[in-house]
Amino acid sequence: MISEQLREQVYSCIKCGLCMNTCPVYRQLYFEGASPRGKVQLIKKILEGELEISAYFSSLLHTCLLCETCTVNCPSGVDLNRLMKAARAEVVRKLGLPLEKRALYSLLSRNRLLPFFMFWGRTLETPLRSLILKEGRAGTIPATRLPRLNSRPLLDQYPQIVSPAGPRVGRVLYFVGCATNYLFENVGRAVITTLNSMGIEVIIPRAQVCCGFPAGQAGMRKIALRNIRQNLELFDPGDADAVVVDCATCGTALKKEYANILEEMGENAEAARRLGQKVQDISEYLSKLDPAKYLKPVRGRVTYHDPCHLLRSQGIKEPPRNLLKSIPDMEFVEMAGADVCCGGGGAFQFDHPDVAAGITKNKVQAIMETGAHFVATGCPGCRLQIHGSLGDESIKVVHPVELLALAIS
Repeated sequence: MISEQLREQVYSCIKCGLCMNTCPVYRQLYFEGASPRGKVQLIKKILEGELEISAYFSSLLHTCLLCETCTVNCPSGVDLNRLMKAARAEVVRKLGLPLEKRALYSLLSRNRLLPFFMFWGRTLETPLRSLILKEGRAGTIPATRLPRLNSRPLLDQYPQIVSPAGPRVGRVLYFVGCATNYLFENVGRAVITTLNSMGIEVIIPRAQVCCGFPAGQAGMRKIALRNIRQNLELFDPGDADAVVVDCATCGTALKKEYANILEEMGENAEAARRLGQKVQDISEYLSKLDPAKYLKPVRGRVTYHDPCHLLRSQGIKEPPRNLLKSIPDMEFVEMAGADVCCGGGGAFQFDHPDVAAGITKNKVQAIMETGAHFVATGCPGCRLQIHGSLGDESIKVVHPVELLALAIS
């Protein structure tokens, strides 16, 4: 059930409409049910017993990127993001989810089944790609623009402890995340190489699992709970300086969502709060190490896109920019609307491809106008969405730490 604290928040909405002005989804669809204000009023009516949870209500509730733009712009302080997620959990409790989504989120919670499927995915990837029509798409992303699976999971490429060659000046735990583990091994290698080069020992717990955020965001909190419990057991910070994360979504899960979900399910959230205090995005952690003294010149122009889960969920804006600006000979150019959602939103771009495409088109235009050679962002979902929509191979979509690693090598 939606907690009493969140129930009270629906009465704080003054219907001012400021959330509508900034909501990227509303600005594509322009009807009340697609706006944050409209959704809050529907939730209020359901809580008061005037409306019932229905398939149509569920579709409206999921017509949302959960980008938190409405939350940070609400003058009444309504935590719309948390309210939407709690309402989704109620929808799932009453109506369930489509079979394909239940299967996907269940797969992410199975620490043996997911590696099994990924193994066969790598084995059959080349013949399967040859069968996909060139015009085939995954949501808004052309099939030809999808990344290849890692040759091996990143967790299998390194020992549990990776020590620097020189004196050790610090120690971190590294939460790898599914995207880096199975798709973006270059990001993981860049994280480890950069940390080691700066004298940081990296500990990589081998039994770590998906952060659980995708299942929790969809309302499948019981499935997310399995992953939360396992990761909380593994990531006891102890004498580590920090738990570093290279994925904005995973970072938000570990920093905030674990405690929120446990509290709302009536469980003890103390361990989650302790973990949240030690979690740092890799850009946040590296920016404190004076990276400039380790870097060699890399010539080029770079712009930066703010992931919603990094900027609004975690309040991290300057650290990734400062890292990029610290690279000698690298020109940093701020794009227009850098803080506007790219339109990916996890499953959103699969469920609402037309709306997502409209939002992404504006982002791509802003990137093009900078004349950048690189567009950097700390979210794998954003990288997928932007790379899949750019259509310009001369612009590389990277994680900021990849450029740092390039400047160190």
